Amino acid sequence: MSKSTLNDAVLSLLLDLTRNGQLQRCLEMGVEPEVLGQIQHPTVLSLLRNTPVSWVNVSINSEMILKLLTGAARSEEESRLIERAIRLGATTSLLGRFFGLTPQEIALQRTVIGVRAPRGRWPELSEDQDHHIWHRWTKLMDEHQVDLKESMAMLDVAMLVAEELSTDGLTLAQIWSRITQWIEQGLYPVNKERPRAFERRQLTLMDEVGIRHGDERCTSSTHSGEGDPRQ
Repeated sequence: MSKSTLNDAVLSLLLDLTRNGQLQRCLEMGVEPEVLGQIQHPTVLSLLRNTPVSWVNVSINSEMILKLLTGAARSEEESRLIERAIRLGATTSLLGRFFGLTPQEIALQRTVIGVRAPRGRWPELSEDQDHHIWHRWTKLMDEHQVDLKESMAMLDVAMLVAEELSTDGLTLAQIWSRITQWIEQGLYPVNKERPRAFERRQLTLMDEVGIRHGDERCTSSTHSGEGDPRQ
């Protein structure tokens, strides 16, 4: 672009801005207020338009361009994450927390991709479902070396679990709720192979077996004439 063409392009822009009352934009471009007061006079316009001297300096901020391109790529990735989360059954509050979406934006996204909003209470998880979620979640957390402070990485792991267990009718919302409960209860991270909740269940089963064995011994004693120690 030649100097005169560049001058003319910027001058046309300044005229449009002043006519529309956008004086602040002109000031941000580096035009002094006294120049704005004279710029619409025919003599001044002719001088600025026809001078062989370039009164416009253009520079390219390569760093800013790279940031914009990175941001665009990140936005595309975020859009894919949002759609993935919605398809896996994320709630409005979960989508709002991670992606800053309003309920109206989420409703629109669901309509666009043809997904109905979850309604009603979630069904209670069975012991098998609970076990499967725990097993896959902890395994993936270890495999990917995810820290509890890495919220987006945590969500990605939860979505992987939801995708694996989708045939069981489990949603991302149910899985995320269970994961957060385990973390709040201090069950993860653990040093042992099994979570404390399952250990307590095993201990309970052992206690029940012990009681049954004790009852059997008591019955045997009664038959031998020793009497019932519970009397």
